[in-house]
Amino acid sequence: MSENNFDSESTENLYSLAKEKIEFGESLKSYVSRHKDIEGLQKLARKINQELKFLRKVCRDRTLKKEHLQCSNLTHFSALIDTLSTIKNCESVNKVYCLEDRKVTVDIVCDNGLTWIKVIARNPKSLSQICMGNSSYGTRSIIDQASEYVQCAKLYPCLFQTPKVIFVFVNGIGSNLSNKLKNCGVTVVGARSEDYDIAESDSDLSDDENVEKPSCTDLSTINATCIKKINLDVSAMLAYCCSVANGSAYLYDFHVPVLKQQAEWERQRPVKPILDNFFEGKTLYCCETAKTSFKNIVNTVGGSNEKIRSKELLERVVVLPDNATYKETLEGSEGSEIFRNVQFTPDKVLKLGGKIRQRSLTIFLFGDRIQAVTVTSNDGFIRAAKQQNINFVVFVHESRALTEQKEHTKAIPFSS
Repeated sequence: MSENNFDSESTENLYSLAKEKIEFGESLKSYVSRHKDIEGLQKLARKINQELKFLRKVCRDRTLKKEHLQCSNLTHFSALIDTLSTIKNCESVNKVYCLEDRKVTVDIVCDNGLTWIKVIARNPKSLSQICMGNSSYGTRSIIDQASEYVQCAKLYPCLFQTPKVIFVFVNGIGSNLSNKLKNCGVTVVGARSEDYDIAESDSDLSDDENVEKPSCTDLSTINATCIKKINLDVSAMLAYCCSVANGSAYLYDFHVPVLKQQAEWERQRPVKPILDNFFEGKTLYCCETAKTSFKNIVNTVGGSNEKIRSKELLERVVVLPDNATYKETLEGSEGSEIFRNVQFTPDKVLKLGGKIRQRSLTIFLFGDRIQAVTVTSNDGFIRAAKQQNINFVVFVHESRALTEQKEHTKAIPFSS
């Protein structure tokens, strides 16, 4: 008897909440009707109407479920309108831009097009879990969306400037996730708390050596894209020229665990387009040590096509002595403020040992002296340097090895 009463009360409470949700949706429509001059708001009003129509139908048919309220888009629409009410010079809402073969919808465009805003009303703990991989297959993390926004903004400059990307987290965000977004080039608005962070030990990641490698982008220097000089590490040149990054990842299944994993990464996140995008409009440099080491590796283990690509790459690179300074480059000092804040200085000594090897140290110091951002996959060196309180200006990408020779001996074509 009491159980039936409980079920009845729970059902009535659910319908009461639905009624409140519908009334709330009507208030959102009221705001929209008062701001008809903003592009896209009428489209938003139609979406709100669709939500309300659905809720009224399930209430009328007595088929309402708790999930209907939990998954209602009215929560997001409310957060969007709340954010909109605090913004001046709003130009449009739900503005659609094209990025390659897909569309990117920007919640709010303001400041005469100079600012793009995305509004996030999701549970902050859930956002962190998704970024740690604790989600169903195909679920896109907020980091994926940030990367997409930043990439898209570069394609649509306004007043000769790339629009600023802002993510507004209505319910807050984890501190670690906030830092990762900043490293992607996104400005974060919302309460930060370590309580929302998910420890790696709490995730579903295993300790197996073949588990997917976490993103290295959190090691890249913030705002380094403004620097027009690039110092190529050996690892960057190998990644750019290797067969696996130039098509063979889709042709072969490698026996060697490391190569098998890198091929899988390449299919998920092709590294060459990332590097090409970062190289665009910039001058490529390398020191003599990097050039010599790169050529030796290619000549020893590189395949015929990898050797051709390496030659073509070096023709694009300005090679300077190991001890060169920025005064010896063809350009002046770029991003000097960044270098003043984080560069290696003569009064600090980086001790050799472990991940700090002489060749790497020579290459990174060269990039520091000519005031170029060092492009590298050597995250071990960067982390080891950070432990000694030394920060280099870097752009970090995933590692790729030369694979062409091994395709004939330690790989199976997918077609066979």
